[in-house]
Amino acid sequence: MALSKNNVSRRIDEMTEDIEIQLVEKLKTRKFSVQMDESTLGDGETVLITYVR
Repeated sequence: MALSKNNVSRRIDEMTEDIEIQLVEKLKTRKFSVQMDESTLGDGETVLITYVR
């Protein structure tokens, strides 16, 4: 059964929201540290990388 582009997009959005909710709940109840690093790619595009431990 083929899925429409809208259905796939909606499911991805739902999964993203669920993961975000789970992450926020875990971060509320645990100690953690955050490390951020900024880098520039060859074409001048900037990338921000964040590690949560």
